[in-house]
Amino acid sequence: MFFIIKSLLVLLLLAVFAVPLVIVVTGIEPEPLIEPGKSLSHQDVERIKQLLKQNDPRRLKQDEVRTLALSERDLNLLLDYSIARTLDINSRVDLYPDSAAVSMTYQLPEKYSGNYLNASVSLSQGDDNLRIDSLELGRISLPGWLLNPALQIFHAKMLKYSDEYREVMQAIGEFRLGGDQLVLVYQWRPELAAQLKSSSYGLLFSANDKDRVLVYYDELSRLAKVFPDQRVSLDRILPSMFKLAGMRSDERGDPQAENRAMLQTLAMYVMGINVGRFVETRVESGQHKMYLTILDRHDLAQHFTVSAALTVSAGSGLANAIGLFKELDDSRDGTGFSFDDLLADRAGVRLAEFATETEQYAWVLQQRMSGKLSESDFMPPTDKLPPSIMELEFKQRYRDLDSEKYGLVDDEIERRIQRCRVYQPPGQGRAGRY
Repeated sequence: MFFIIKSLLVLLLLAVFAVPLVIVVTGIEPEPLIEPGKSLSHQDVERIKQLLKQNDPRRLKQDEVRTLALSERDLNLLLDYSIARTLDINSRVDLYPDSAAVSMTYQLPEKYSGNYLNASVSLSQGDDNLRIDSLELGRISLPGWLLNPALQIFHAKMLKYSDEYREVMQAIGEFRLGGDQLVLVYQWRPELAAQLKSSSYGLLFSANDKDRVLVYYDELSRLAKVFPDQRVSLDRILPSMFKLAGMRSDERGDPQAENRAMLQTLAMYVMGINVGRFVETRVESGQHKMYLTILDRHDLAQHFTVSAALTVSAGSGLANAIGLFKELDDSRDGTGFSFDDLLADRAGVRLAEFATETEQYAWVLQQRMSGKLSESDFMPPTDKLPPSIMELEFKQRYRDLDSEKYGLVDDEIERRIQRCRVYQPPGQGRAGRY
């Protein structure tokens, strides 16, 4: 009897570990199911802005019921510039009168056999919500009758043990497929939004990262006493910040994590965001604050540091998309589409990519940024770039972001960044950081 029970336990353990392995292996294929999407067009940006404005929380009333109807194009835009840019997953949604199909592709690292992990799920309209008809992972297909009960169990557990999940589900009235649209009915609850926002603050940084943020915040506070209430170029601040990151990396390892936390802290400081919202710290009253600049402009320092922070937090694709979105928004009713600002955005992205791409690159950047530094080492000149222009002129001159004329300016921006000293490829091996 004991032998039978032992054998059953062994078989159960094998099933627990083998089934996911079989699913993953059979899901790997040599060709992608979904190719990467095109770059953002002016019309795409306008549509995203329209969706955001229609559902701006500041315009919604307590318990107001809203219906959000998303077309196939809307869904693909949102997916492409969320999971595609942050998780490097390409996706596509296809809507039909009473069903939908969602397909995704993830490119695996070269060291793994195969090239792509492909998945697709088929959905249909149920009595009161959407249901899964099938899930395909590469060459394996799982039926809905197997998946839906498991999802129902997961849903019930989450309702029981997660207050936030339960409140979110209560706020969402229904999902339904209506012709060529996905319709979401929800009830606006400000207290839920505040709760989710507060929770997200705590989740933004791990315990180790919170400690790192405090260290770099303290260093900025120390530097502010050296340059009290002054306009200070970033080239006078970054050497101290990267030197500290290098010292901590030598002591604790993980230079990429040190660079990431340092760039996130610097962006919060430049934007005037209280780090106490994310980590426990005491901000002294009457504390001196530096007015950090690039090319004697505070706005360029904001563009540069925020793009760097977004990149180390969520990926360079998202950071570039947000930079473009902001510039296109300015071209409508603000200061105009500024190629100067866009250059600062892209330079910040490049700095962050270099700071976290590999351990070697992280070491190299720490060494290069710790010594004698000038702005031209990390930020290209803005001279002879086209001046700021408004939306109508942008459309007439460049048409959209895929146009040849825009591409010429975009290529010039890339060439200027490539010439910056700190972004040159490092030598081979860790010794290259010296």
